[in-house]
Amino acid sequence: MSDVGLHPIASVAAPRETTLALTLPVFAATLFLSAFLLFGVQPMFTKMVLPQLGGSPSVWSVAMCFFQGALLLGYAYAHFLTARLPLRAAVGIHLVVLAIAFASLPITIAAGWGEPPAQGTSLWLVGLFSVSVGLPFFAVSANAPLLQAWFARTGHPHAADPYFLYGASNLGSLAALLLYPIAIEPVIGLKAQSGLWTAGFLLLGALIAVCGVVGAANARETAGPSSSRDLAVLPALRWTDRARWIALSFVPSGLLVAFTTYVTTDIASAPFLWVIPLALFLLTFILVFRDAPPRSHALMLRLQPIAVALVLFGIGADGNTGWLITSLAGVAAFFISTMVCHRELYEHRPAAGHLTEFYLWMSLGGVLGGIFAALVSPQVFNAIYEFPLLLVLAMALRPGMRNSVSAKDWRELGALAAAALVVMALVGLAGTYG
Repeated sequence: MSDVGLHPIASVAAPRETTLALTLPVFAATLFLSAFLLFGVQPMFTKMVLPQLGGSPSVWSVAMCFFQGALLLGYAYAHFLTARLPLRAAVGIHLVVLAIAFASLPITIAAGWGEPPAQGTSLWLVGLFSVSVGLPFFAVSANAPLLQAWFARTGHPHAADPYFLYGASNLGSLAALLLYPIAIEPVIGLKAQSGLWTAGFLLLGALIAVCGVVGAANARETAGPSSSRDLAVLPALRWTDRARWIALSFVPSGLLVAFTTYVTTDIASAPFLWVIPLALFLLTFILVFRDAPPRSHALMLRLQPIAVALVLFGIGADGNTGWLITSLAGVAAFFISTMVCHRELYEHRPAAGHLTEFYLWMSLGGVLGGIFAALVSPQVFNAIYEFPLLLVLAMALRPGMRNSVSAKDWRELGALAAAALVVMALVGLAGTYG
């Protein structure tokens, strides 16, 4: 009799345990594929455009700025779905957006876009990217924060702190970047690449539907306080938190563009050389967006001043010696400073209920950093001075630096920095149009 009485309970509990066991692998695989497609389309479409534009470093910079801006829009859309709509409605809307984006595939250069104009090539490039690849890129770009937010509602043991899934996402991005110039671009033609990307997008849509069903089913079963640090009652975010996230994203993003410009200008202008800095940038997210021992972060904090000092020394030195020091130290300073900033982002992550807003502000900082390094700095500086400047700013964001300076001093420093930027911009514009 006791076995008969317990059998219905066991029959309900077993599927529940099986679902939870499969939840993490399914979400991780979906995030990996989404990121692989997201970063696979960037070199693929850039390769399509290159015959019309050549391989100048400015093309890489504008392309990165466009993709950062589209990523910001995707993150804003993900935050809106999560913050304003029930989970079931959010899943339905996102699947509709994916279906509309699928209708625009395969990816190719939009009709009517011929040779670029003699003036305003950057704006022409942004328009071309928007019309040709904007919609599918936007749809895929929302997945990283959206799927993490859905995972936070599943009741999984790790749902309370889903930020580690960002590492799986960036692992997919890194795989796409490394495989494209080695195993994809030399072997598969652009038309076949576009077809494979379309097939991958279709598979991604199916996986996202599965994640949505799992998230919605578990959210219904665990109605009330969520396992994700109690989503119903959350501590309010402060604007100082948001400002910190923007700053800690601004500097690495700016460093990425500045270092890429330095590599493709002063070292070599080989096609896809910009993949190396971006791969290092993504690797830092994989390494630090997890519960890693603090010892590695402490090591990076000790190495950072040394690497930055060597860069500044190399810039001031003459001849081949200065160039060699700057090149070697530049790689180390870029990687270490990005590691430090991204680890600080992880250390100051909010409760999972604020996850999509965290990624939104983080993306905004990335866009601003890219704009500063790609669009503003060339008008202000006559050399790549933004790279050492951003390295110094990274030093100012080290833990403890903010507490060692009073609020009044920070306001004064901020006012001076803003005034300096305005003066430099005016000087740059005067030199451009004078």
